[in-house]
Amino acid sequence: MTATQFTGDFTAIGTLNGTEATTRTFRVDASGSGLTISKGDLVILDTTAGYVKKAGDAAASTSRWVGLAVSDSDETGTVDGTVEVLFSTGGLIVRGKPTTVGNLAAAIELTLVTLDVTAGVQTIDENDTSNGVMTILGYDATSGSEYIDVVVPCHLAYQS
Repeated sequence: MTATQFTGDFTAIGTLNGTEATTRTFRVDASGSGLTISKGDLVILDTTAGYVKKAGDAAASTSRWVGLAVSDSDETGTVDGTVEVLFSTGGLIVRGKPTTVGNLAAAIELTLVTLDVTAGVQTIDENDTSNGVMTILGYDATSGSEYIDVVVPCHLAYQS
């Protein structure tokens, strides 16, 4: 996998441990608003058994991470839908934007961090290590091309 462009908030660029990435269709609960997951969003297990949802602000180690949406969800306000999600049981490496570019420094590499969501846009909160779940592998702080690479620990989607 090679990241050639952003397909939304995040782009898949590889897997950890050489495991194969797989795309699978997951159910999305009728939300009342419809189309809650966009291509490029990180996805977690919903609290409604058997469904997934877009990972929200401060999503951390308490969430069951599923993977990266490779399609928009198609639920409506009253009808359940589906979304295609890329995942790898060994961990999916994704590239996205950091919350604060000024925090990108060697000291953050290999730390566990959380997700930040502002106005619906997901970014890596490279400064929030409380209950962190995504491991920072690398970054580029060059003006105009800022990004951060993290490992998303994809769990098989089931309720525990």
